[in-house]
Amino acid sequence: MPMDIPILWPIYAAVFIVGSGIGSFLNVVIYRVPRGESIVKPGSHCPHCNHAIKPYENIPILSYIFLRGRCSGCQKPISPRYPAVEALMGGLAMLMLWKYGLTREFFIYSALSAVLIALSVIDIQTMRLPNPIVLTGAILALGLNLILRFDFLWQMLAGVLVGLLLMAFMGVVGKLLFRKEALGMGDVKLAAMIGLFVGLWHTLGMFVLGIAVGALVGIATTVISGKDWSRRIPFGPFLALGTILSLLWGKPLWQWYIHLAMR
Repeated sequence: MPMDIPILWPIYAAVFIVGSGIGSFLNVVIYRVPRGESIVKPGSHCPHCNHAIKPYENIPILSYIFLRGRCSGCQKPISPRYPAVEALMGGLAMLMLWKYGLTREFFIYSALSAVLIALSVIDIQTMRLPNPIVLTGAILALGLNLILRFDFLWQMLAGVLVGLLLMAFMGVVGKLLFRKEALGMGDVKLAAMIGLFVGLWHTLGMFVLGIAVGALVGIATTVISGKDWSRRIPFGPFLALGTILSLLWGKPLWQWYIHLAMR
């Protein structure tokens, strides 16, 4: 049940702080995993000069502001992606708290949000969805659901199956339209992982909303840029966005669509 923000703002603030701290760790994952580097060693350092980042330089969001977006060692710019990921994770954790309160769903869907952020940024940057992160997400989904909501087992199985079938269908349709492979196996694995977390109905929401947003963005960017309609775009972020939209506003969006369709 949604939590009243004015009354419980200290809890929201605490959740944002913890979430942004998790976002700081996600930045390490985003940078190192595609490069095949360990996320444990060495410690945080500047990728340009290897300056070891001190604890007070590693405070989510605030350190970027105090350092004016530059490394204290070599003065080269720090990517704004770092505070953006931290703020996004903190913001999504707050939204999950607002939607679900301090329930098991809050913890499960906040964990999913973290995995989706890492995969989305990596997909945008590299057009890849690394197997280690997808597998970690699947293990996390199994563990959290089995511990916190064992009664969700059939929903998990249905979510995986529907996610796989929908993405396979989309791959066939895309191949017929563009005469080439339109969907990578990474997207299929991602949909299955999301299904483990959210179950049947939100997996359907992920697919419908992800397709809708992806189509709108794809059409807009193609028209604006004048590039080939068959060019490949990263689809992982749209699956992630469709999932978040379904978790937060799936029912109102569906009711709005039905109302619009029946007018």
